[in-house]
Amino acid sequence: MININNAVQFQHLLWDRIMQEAHVVVDATCGNGHDLLYLAEHANDGCHLYGIDIQSDAIAKSQELLSHTLKDRRISITFIQGSHELAIEEQISEDSIDLLIFNLGYLPGGNHSIITTCEKTIQALENAIPKLSKQGIITLVVYPGTASGKNEQLCLEEFLSGLDQSKHNVCHWKPLNQRNNPPELYMIQVR
Repeated sequence: MININNAVQFQHLLWDRIMQEAHVVVDATCGNGHDLLYLAEHANDGCHLYGIDIQSDAIAKSQELLSHTLKDRRISITFIQGSHELAIEEQISEDSIDLLIFNLGYLPGGNHSIITTCEKTIQALENAIPKLSKQGIITLVVYPGTASGKNEQLCLEEFLSGLDQSKHNVCHWKPLNQRNNPPELYMIQVR
């Protein structure tokens, strides 16, 4: 059962529907690889996944975690070490992305001074939105429980609120009765 008070788990409801037909899926912040593993386990045959992270440790951990999953699956995966805004623009050759996910902030268990920034994430979104398939979805988990996370959330919300409603559906999900500013989820869908 999915915990509806957990943004990371709640987004699985969206992912599960998309993954049934997805051909191209991008984890723009693969971190320790847990989201990418979930996507790989739910991918249909022929799906190509991308795992992007700026830190080599994150890429190595994700590769290790997924190495056993990919042995018996008919999916492919490309790991890209680099900043997500550049990777999406320069290294993803497909013109149609079915699902793009972001889990913002810092690498759990890693260097907390290396964090995502609103400016780079907005640039990544600007590069990715034109590549979304007709039913494509972007999910972003933000962490407003820290000062930098709250600033990133406010900046992203301003950008997302300005997207043309005739072209995009944008939604915001957050738990209402939880303490300590738990993670929140933003979703973008092409209309």
